[in-house]
Amino acid sequence: MSGQADIERNLIGALLADPGAYLGVAVSAGTRREWFTDDAWGVTWDALAAIWARGGAATADAAIVMAEARRIAAAENNPILKDTITAARYSDAIEGAGIGVADYCATLKDAYLKKKMRAAWAKICAQIDALTAETFAVDLRTAIDDVLEDATRGREIRTGEVYAGIMDEYRMAYQKRIVEKRLDWTPGLRMPWTELTRIMNGVRAGLHIIAARPSVGKTSFAVNLMRYWADNGVRVVFCSLDMPRKEALRRFLSERARVSVSKAIFSPTQTDLDALARAEGEQSALPITVVETRDVDDLATYCHVQKTAGKIDVCVIDYIQLLHARALGREDAVEYARISYVSNALKDLANRLELPVVALCQLNRESTKAERAGQMPGLSDLRGSGSIEQDAFTVAILHRDAQVTKAWDAAPPVQYLPGGAQSASMMDAVWFNLCKSQNGGTGAYPFVVWKPYFAWMIADYAAKAATYETGAGATRATVIDNTPKFRRVHADWRHDPLEAALRQSGALLDEMPMRDGPRALPAAVEDDEHEDLTDEIEA
Repeated sequence: MSGQADIERNLIGALLADPGAYLGVAVSAGTRREWFTDDAWGVTWDALAAIWARGGAATADAAIVMAEARRIAAAENNPILKDTITAARYSDAIEGAGIGVADYCATLKDAYLKKKMRAAWAKICAQIDALTAETFAVDLRTAIDDVLEDATRGREIRTGEVYAGIMDEYRMAYQKRIVEKRLDWTPGLRMPWTELTRIMNGVRAGLHIIAARPSVGKTSFAVNLMRYWADNGVRVVFCSLDMPRKEALRRFLSERARVSVSKAIFSPTQTDLDALARAEGEQSALPITVVETRDVDDLATYCHVQKTAGKIDVCVIDYIQLLHARALGREDAVEYARISYVSNALKDLANRLELPVVALCQLNRESTKAERAGQMPGLSDLRGSGSIEQDAFTVAILHRDAQVTKAWDAAPPVQYLPGGAQSASMMDAVWFNLCKSQNGGTGAYPFVVWKPYFAWMIADYAAKAATYETGAGATRATVIDNTPKFRRVHADWRHDPLEAALRQSGALLDEMPMRDGPRALPAAVEDDEHEDLTDEIEA
């Protein structure tokens, strides 16, 4: 039982070390005093639960918990138990504490239920000679039902409360859209581009996949999302796995300052340095927390803690195939099993916490066949496991338009190039193809990308594509030319100097055509306790 004793001590030690961070996780797991074999830790748990119920976890410490535990022991008229609750014991527990609070709780619960089942089975077996077969079956079923009731306690869903929440959402929609005539309102997170917000009905709680082949721009697209959300007070947790933390953060500065990474490293001007310094000050103030943990269960635990503390509104992961699952053991080496576990765990995380989880994703090599055939990749091209498609609330695929980029190589889009530079190498034409949306529509939208600045602007999706005929007879074919959709871009929330230059060159559509009302930014969330951008969790 030494293993059980260590787990109990480590769990209580973690909760004593930082009740504000971890106590909510243990409460959500349904932790009960009966799970503990050590009475001192059991009564300490009761003390922690009482402090949580009073809303005092944020200011609690080991001394406050010890006083509460001794009070409970005294009320139970148990002086021996009271004497075992000592500062030295608490200090020892804190020193050996880990952060796997959810895992500790699950292990203790499992051990408790097994112990309860063994006791029930032993009792039935001791009476078997005095029982009829029918009575034995009834007693066995009763014992099983009792254990199942314990196992599912705390998981019951009170449908009345859920219905009340749904109706509150409907009333909010009536107030915003009908009364206030805010036809752009959505109960989910808004996208930086109004048309995507409209078709997706906002980014709601659930797993959202953004997939592409390497170098198409998954990370830079995510940088645009995170900047927009953070600019408007949305608290973002960014799990950055694809590159070193410093390299990931360079992209935020370049996108905001409009200074390429290569220029900033090798030959910045004083003007560039001034712009980067301003960007650094603005970025540092944003509610973006960067974490680096490759185990999906550790990430889930971290998000649970942040959600309990009110410090997370959305989690962005770069990218899903780089997450691992320690719980799988050797099976983790099998990509299909690992990615299936990871996608299911992320979906469960999003659903349990009612949290949008945006996970970037690689496409398989077979998707290049579709590109060569002039087609967009589809859901079957998601790399690693079909469970990603099944678990996702939405799936969007980023796809470079080879026809447009080839045309740009021949005739550079000078309206997009600063100073009239005659090179299209810094430009990209990319489709955002929303392939799956459980709560909205689907469709493909053109984007112009300034690669050195990691800046994405939605292009003229309402423009008509050009069509022309090629060949004759049996070889005759109709060709669809989407170049007109990429000739101009819509203004967005940034309104930076690039937008002014685009307006001057005639490449900017000042007002995005609203199908559902005027554009308006969400109110900023007030939070003076944002995490520093460079915070991390050790893997």
